[in-house]
This record gives sequence, structure tokens and C-alpha cells, in this order.
Amino acid sequence: MTFSNTPGGAELPFRSLVAFEATARLGSVSRAADELNLTQSAVSQRVLKLEAFVGQRLFVRHGQGVDLTGAGELLLATTRETLERLRVGLQRIAPYKNKASLLLACPADFARGWLMPRLAGLKTLNPALEVWLMPEREFSTIDRIDVDLIVSRKPLHTADVDGVPLLEDCSLAVCGPQTALRIGNAAWPKLLEKAPLLLLEGEPEWGGLLSASALKALKLRRAATIQDERLLLDAAEHELGIAYLPQVLAAQSLQAGRCVAVAAVPTTARPRLWLMRSRLTPRTPVANRAFDWLLAQAQAGVG
Repeated sequence: MTFSNTPGGAELPFRSLVAFEATARLGSVSRAADELNLTQSAVSQRVLKLEAFVGQRLFVRHGQGVDLTGAGELLLATTRETLERLRVGLQRIAPYKNKASLLLACPADFARGWLMPRLAGLKTLNPALEVWLMPEREFSTIDRIDVDLIVSRKPLHTADVDGVPLLEDCSLAVCGPQTALRIGNAAWPKLLEKAPLLLLEGEPEWGGLLSASALKALKLRRAATIQDERLLLDAAEHELGIAYLPQVLAAQSLQAGRCVAVAAVPTTARPRLWLMRSRLTPRTPVANRAFDWLLAQAQAGVG
């Protein structure tokens, strides 16, 4: 394996870099040869080829093995980082050839609050199913190499995409059970004086509710401002105050009783969630089965 986009057009000897890294790490040509299943002569030749390529000695040879030169130490740091990134990249793409895998891109709030409790049920489609949950990105189409299904609040309207409404969503106020007892039957908006507020960074007005003039005279207490909605939900579960969150995120917590909906606080509609797949032949047959299963779960309206 060589790369030709190096200065001067010379080809970078990739196999020599592998031999160099192993020799440096193990401190011995013979041990590197054993690890790489090569002869000592082959490892030595690859290292010499790399030294010729960089125009500098990388090792000082001695009877017990080798020591890095100053140039070798500098090159080793870059080589290790590069080989590690390649190793991680190869591991990440390995599931793409697995026909029992499902590559699903979706928002984090949907994944934690709605999907995660259902993953065990999804695996009943295939006991060997490996689900890859990926962050939602700005997709303009569905590339079946990169993703099988997409859940998003931004539907794709192209000839190649089959998209259906999956879930309606809204923002609602939630708090821990003990905080709910403190609030009691207080009416909106006076109930906000009964417990501190938990705010999402970027939404300091609580989804717009705190901008109303009727709230100006209230004695509001702010317990925390948090960047991540999932951490905001954790704070509410730990009785730190009232949070205003997507219902799809809080769904499992509400069902399990870890938090309680504050019904007196007005809800705010959010864009619906769409489920999308390619109309073309899927990468794996499980994609269409998972599409139908997820849609059936949403239509059942359980949880």
C-alpha cells in the first residue's frame, strides 16, 4: 500500500511504516518480524527503505536491538497516531459488510427517550442483529453505504426516499416526584415560584414561556443552566427543579416514574419526527423489516 500525494510525487512506503512502528515499539527487528510474520531480512529492508525515503537514520543498531534516533522519535509519534486512526476507521466500517447490522441515524433525544427502551424488542427481528446508532446529520439523500434508516425532524422529499410520519412531539415541563409534591395544585404561572427552574443553554426563556409579560412579576429561581438536554432531564430526575423538555426525550423517564409531567404548564408543539428509508434495494434485508417494526411501535402508542 502506497500513497503518491507526498512532496515531489514520491510514494510513501506504507508497509515500511508498519515495520518501523513495530520495530520501534518492540525495540528489536527479530521481535517485529515475529509479530508481523515476516523474516528479519524483510523487516530490515522495509526499515532501510523508509530511511532512504526520509533521508535520515531512524534507528541506532546495537547488539541487543535498536534505539530510536531523534528523527525516529519524531516520526514514531506521527506514525503511531496515523496507524491508530486507520485501525479505528477500519473497525468502524467493519459492520457495513455485516448483513445482520442496522445503521440508524437519529436525534439523541429520540434515541434515549423512545428508542433505547425498545432496542431489545428490535433485536427480535434477528438474534444476531447489531444496531449502529449514529448522530443525525444534514442528509440530502440516503446513501445505503452510510445509513439504512433515518429518523429526523427534517423530512427528505426526493424520489429515492420513502418517508412517513413517525411520532408527534411537544415540549413539556417535567420534574422529580418530590418536586411535584412541593408544587401541588398551584396554577400556572404562580407554580414557577414553588420550585427552581432548570434551563437549557440556548433557550433561556424556557421555550418562549418565560418571555410572557405576566411572568415579569414572579420571583423565579434558576437552579442550573445546562447545555445538553439529556443532562437537563437527569437534573430534573434528581429533584433539582423543573425542566422544559421534548416529550420524546422524557417519555421513558415519565413511564418509569423517575419524573412527573407538570400538567399546569402549557406545552409547545415541536416538529414531528419522520422515519425514512431508501426506495432502492437496501444494503441489508433487515432494514425494511426494522422500518416496519419501528413504524408499528409508534402507531401502537405504547410508552
